[in-house]
Amino acid sequence: MVDLVLRMKQLLLFLAITWSFNAFGVEFRQCPNDADSVTFPAPVDIVDLKKKVLALKDTSGKTVFSPSPAFEKSIEQTFDLTDVKTKMGQFYTLIWIMSEELKNQKIDKMAFSQQSVEDVLIASKVFTDKTIPSKIKTIEFELGKNKSNYKVVFSEGNIELPLNQGDGFYLFRNGKCQHAQKLIFKDTFTFQMKRNLGNLMVANFSGVDLFGDFGNRGIIDVDIQYVTLRSVEFIGGTVDGKVTAYVSREEFKKNKHNGLLELVTKIVPDRSVQPIDW
Repeated sequence: MVDLVLRMKQLLLFLAITWSFNAFGVEFRQCPNDADSVTFPAPVDIVDLKKKVLALKDTSGKTVFSPSPAFEKSIEQTFDLTDVKTKMGQFYTLIWIMSEELKNQKIDKMAFSQQSVEDVLIASKVFTDKTIPSKIKTIEFELGKNKSNYKVVFSEGNIELPLNQGDGFYLFRNGKCQHAQKLIFKDTFTFQMKRNLGNLMVANFSGVDLFGDFGNRGIIDVDIQYVTLRSVEFIGGTVDGKVTAYVSREEFKKNKHNGLLELVTKIVPDRSVQPIDW
């Protein structure tokens, strides 16, 4: 019983100082290039993009969408740069409005062909790395009244998406300059989406890790390379997102850590509001 109480005290200590909070030992300095940690979407040819979206085909070669003023307007709004947006936000919003149009057509399952998906992603300019669209085999939708699932299937595993054209993003938190460097996708990447008070929330990510230099500086120093996103809520009219993340299980496969840290980080997420893009 005494051992159990002692272990619970140790756990509470870790909860207080390791992952989510940093009340002590903050270093008062800036990250390198932190002024460049916000990026903006490129302008698109909206006529061409709408043409490519309306030409989307399923895996049998059948055209999926019919022209619709409401659908076309939603595409225009997603890529209208008079409002502040991010490339990542545009990517997920485009998938969201496509799913809403599928629901309007009473379609609850859809898998798009590789070539038509590639054409749309290139026209939308949501990826600065143009090799990424060519590695997506299909995007699949399974739409329900209360819950919808989305799947991106890649032609191979361990797809790396360098962030900010390889420079990554910096953010000073938890007494340490955090440096997000790249996303690493498995061959299948899944997520769910919903609207939260008007904001688009993407949640329950699977098949992707965020790689970089993360961690904590304070009473206990911790360095972490692999982080798993649980959810991102894109805050409308800003480049910011409400991010919930955990230490990835990949971290404990690749790097040696205290066993208590692994236990704590299964339970305790890191929550922040920060600029988020790729």
